[in-house]
Amino acid sequence: MLKSPTSVCAVAPSSRTLARAMAKGLTIGDDESVVELGPGTGAITDQIRHILPHDGGYLGIEIEPRFVDLLRKRYPGLRFEQNTVAKAFQLHANTGTPPVRAVISGLPISTMPVQVIDEIIANLDRLMKPGTVFRMFQYIHAYYLPASIQFRRRMAPFFSCYRVESVVLKNLPPALVITWTR
Repeated sequence: MLKSPTSVCAVAPSSRTLARAMAKGLTIGDDESVVELGPGTGAITDQIRHILPHDGGYLGIEIEPRFVDLLRKRYPGLRFEQNTVAKAFQLHANTGTPPVRAVISGLPISTMPVQVIDEIIANLDRLMKPGTVFRMFQYIHAYYLPASIQFRRRMAPFFSCYRVESVVLKNLPPALVITWTR
């Protein structure tokens, strides 16, 4: 975070407990994929790979080049694109990755400008068919920040089924796992 404060907002990698909570209950078929927005150093990616039927069912989009290099070395069978998540739909279409079953996000929504949030939601709208899951975590202290509230309000017209899945206290800082289903 100190080296790249504009693109890295985590003070520590996500805990195993949070990573497990993010993947819990997700089932991915042979002809489906997971798109991970902002995989960072791969804590959640490590859990996602356990639910994938094959490596070709994964696409990670990360803006920080150092993280992309690390992820490609750590998970050589998975596909990582160094790009902005505002291009998620196009990146997914270009890779030939199977249709999306779940979108997992480690993005710091509470720190993002409205324009970026709108671009993310537009991409989610294009990526997600009925039955698709969007799951994100949010630090508990950020849940009531204006940008976080604004994000949930902007998501409501597109994704009506919203719930807080779990509270993960064994994370620094503690986090909520939030899921929308299309």
